[in-house]
Amino acid sequence: MVTNKIAVQPFNVDGFKRMLTETSYSTLTGHVVEQVSYLARYCSWLEAKTVVSEGHYIDRHFLDEHALYYSRNLQPPPNFVRRFHLFARSISDNQLSKLFEQRAAISADREKVKRLERQLSDDYLGFISIRPIPSVPVGRTILRCLDDGTPRDMPATGDHDVHLGNLKLHVNGLAFQQQDLAVGACATAALWSALHKVTRYEGIRAPTPAEVSQAAARNGLPFGRTVPATAGLSVPQLCDAVRAAGFAPEVLNTAEPELFVLALHSYLLSGIPVVLVLGRKDGYHAVTALGFQYAGDGPAPELMTSIPARSARINKLYIHDDGVGPYARSFLVPRPRTKKNRDALLLGIEEQRPDVKTSGDPDPKNLKLWWIDSAIVPVYPKLRLSARSLITLADLVGDAMEEVVGSMASKLSVEMFYERAGSFLSRLGEVAGSDINSFMRRIALSRWCGIVRWFLDEKPLAEFVYDTTDILRDTRRHGAELIRAVVCLDAAYRSHLEKVAAALKTVYV
Repeated sequence: MVTNKIAVQPFNVDGFKRMLTETSYSTLTGHVVEQVSYLARYCSWLEAKTVVSEGHYIDRHFLDEHALYYSRNLQPPPNFVRRFHLFARSISDNQLSKLFEQRAAISADREKVKRLERQLSDDYLGFISIRPIPSVPVGRTILRCLDDGTPRDMPATGDHDVHLGNLKLHVNGLAFQQQDLAVGACATAALWSALHKVTRYEGIRAPTPAEVSQAAARNGLPFGRTVPATAGLSVPQLCDAVRAAGFAPEVLNTAEPELFVLALHSYLLSGIPVVLVLGRKDGYHAVTALGFQYAGDGPAPELMTSIPARSARINKLYIHDDGVGPYARSFLVPRPRTKKNRDALLLGIEEQRPDVKTSGDPDPKNLKLWWIDSAIVPVYPKLRLSARSLITLADLVGDAMEEVVGSMASKLSVEMFYERAGSFLSRLGEVAGSDINSFMRRIALSRWCGIVRWFLDEKPLAEFVYDTTDILRDTRRHGAELIRAVVCLDAAYRSHLEKVAAALKTVYV
């Protein structure tokens, strides 16, 4: 008879490292110690106080891997994982028993249930799944993003419900796991993380790593076998896997690094993770970008464009790197292209972050440099207006915005992103004022809107809202066939922006 075992232990870094490695039937050696040490340190930075372990958890993602590959081994491992839940409060074994009993006693009172689960979720840091695979033990893992007081943006994370006994907990993060080289390589793990977010956002069941690998191999195997995944995946194969999941692959190249970073910034702001394809002399690698941080010393000259894009300020990307861990820091290193130098945009991945307080430049010895080859973005199929087109649309209204602010033009900046129509309309009530009734009765929007947001001296000034179900055809019309609305975010410039909206023949609020 199969039984589970839920146990409670206080958290400490060394004990947690031993717990994770022993669970995977491994030892603290080689690559395993680096992965497990990173996770243990990360949980300590999150100020974990308690670990609640589940001895027998059926994880759909590992179960699919097991069915495709491990079940056919001469000595197959178990088909379940152990899950480790982390809390930022001290919980004893007796207290957990009382929580289970309390939840059962109030089950008929929805408000009390919500209150209890909200209180627990405030201290819930997420979970780590450990597979019974000694060399690559880290399975599906969702941890809270680190908040050390340093300003950063992590828009490509999402909310997850997690069940522990009869308790439902909530955590915001992005799923991570190690590649196992049997069912999936690094590209599989990176794309799986990205699809885990966008599928859930669209109400679609997230594919497993096995499904990603199989979909990638459906139309061709240029590099050999997909299972075992020792040959890796090509960009066309990754695109096939994106299509199989019900999304459209948007491929970005780095021929113009400043436009690449601007497009990357736009998709990340939209909450869409981006798979980065990286290269070195010894081969290729793939990671998932999910967040960024602006430099404190202003934009990098190599990343500046014809419009004052805020993306030029990015100096750090936060990535899921299956060779390092979740939310790893990496540093953008733009380098002018020369006859001898083909690598115009580098990414330095910090392989060992010694201290959570290390927020400045890292030790060069801890950085592994790659050139950024390309990127793949899984987007909603009817989102046809590319980030490059949003950049062009921002450029087209740039002169008009400079006229609006006059002598303050040097303080203008702009960012582009996509937003669901419902989300856009919901937040619009905070800025629309008395015009909201007329606007809501007239406006017609696509499911996803393209937003070009202008700032004046770091304060939001205006938003231009575009239809994303069509492409930009005629720049001479300044995107008039696509624009759906102009939104004023600063009352001091209302009359000026109204004239811009009238020239574009669109609604204004």
